[in-house]
Amino acid sequence: MEPDEDLRSSAPAAGRIGRAIALMVVSVLAIVIAAIAYVHPQASIGSSRQRPAAAQEAVPSYQLAAIDFVNPATGWIVAELSNHDFAVLHTTDAGSSWTRQLRGTGGDMGEYARFFDSRNGVLVLLGPQAVMFQTGDGGKTWSRDELQAGGGHVVSADFIDARHGWLLVQVSNLAGPVTEALYRTADGGATWLDAGEPVQAPDTAVRAVFADPLHGWLYSLSSGPFAYSTADGGTTWRPVPLPPPPGGWPAAPARSSSPEMFFVAARPTIDEGVAATVIPIAPLKRRSSDGATFLAYPPLTVRSFDGGGSVMYVYTTFADVSPYRYTNILSDSGQVVAPSASDEVELRSLDGGSTWKSADVPLDYGAFGFIDALDWWWIGSGAWATSSDGGVTWSGRQPLGVLAPLPGSLQVLDADHAWFAAMAGRRPMLETTADGGYKWTMVRLPALTP
Repeated sequence: MEPDEDLRSSAPAAGRIGRAIALMVVSVLAIVIAAIAYVHPQASIGSSRQRPAAAQEAVPSYQLAAIDFVNPATGWIVAELSNHDFAVLHTTDAGSSWTRQLRGTGGDMGEYARFFDSRNGVLVLLGPQAVMFQTGDGGKTWSRDELQAGGGHVVSADFIDARHGWLLVQVSNLAGPVTEALYRTADGGATWLDAGEPVQAPDTAVRAVFADPLHGWLYSLSSGPFAYSTADGGTTWRPVPLPPPPGGWPAAPARSSSPEMFFVAARPTIDEGVAATVIPIAPLKRRSSDGATFLAYPPLTVRSFDGGGSVMYVYTTFADVSPYRYTNILSDSGQVVAPSASDEVELRSLDGGSTWKSADVPLDYGAFGFIDALDWWWIGSGAWATSSDGGVTWSGRQPLGVLAPLPGSLQVLDADHAWFAAMAGRRPMLETTADGGYKWTMVRLPALTP
């Protein structure tokens, strides 16, 4: 495939509008909403998302779907334009100049991008009719493969190198509810092996992430406060109990229509490090289950009753990895956007999930990055903090003259160098440091037109 080839397809219009339900501005910290004791559920993942008739704010020139740097100077971003096309931009001089390498119609559920060095990388368009692009020459040329595994409705992708990758696929079942199946490759996607269903009902898998060819974790809607882990590449999964916060895990109110559940997002950090975000999810008292519904992730979206009416809540979580979903708000009447879910708990493990400790998060909102399993960075709106014990304790928050980072966008390359994505008003930007986070430089991104 030639560089910058137009890859637009004639995908149905319904597919193009399926993902616009709740894009969030980072400055939403100023929004005040009534607190709720739980997030309220029962779920389907990857649910179609309809674009509202009117937006609260004008859509910026484009959204940032992914950012990935392999060294301080060399990196890529994936942008999504207003017409739902995507574009891959590449820099080799720390953002002083950019080259557009690839463009086409974006995935209905977003884009996953991962680059392993200055030459090899992969891009997956998520959703039904998923597509995988690969490059071995730094993005000058790309191969294109339609992903047919499990029917091709890919809800998440994860690669640890150019050969080893996993797809979490949503499988339709005429005889029952939708399920998820995991597929893995050890040859760069030439063949995919069906590893089966990672979880059983009522639990639901929404994302699979791996540390190496054998060890991985799930983002899941779970029937208890536990994470799912695998030690055989995804063939078998076991629930890992997570310790309760002070006061214990909340339980569903008496006479609830269904029991409490938990959104659990466990992901590897560095070496044997693991971070886990846990959000209790419970139905409202004396309400029917159709009035308390978990809608989708990402972003974490639920519908519940509030004052007798149906209200949709959209939350950020510490585990989010898709920055573009929070760069603007497209909201229907009655939708409430909150910076973080109530009762969110952050945990960390340094031994692959055998033992856990509570992570004393500086604030409810911000982006995390990891130098190694012990050394963490947190950056919020105009502030930052560091931890040297895996997030258990933190330095005092220090003022920092930077834009608020988009959730999931902080990438720490080493003890000195890091990048993150942000919004300056309606314009997407990058910020970078070369001195361990004390001084940051704003990097402007080029204008793009559909």
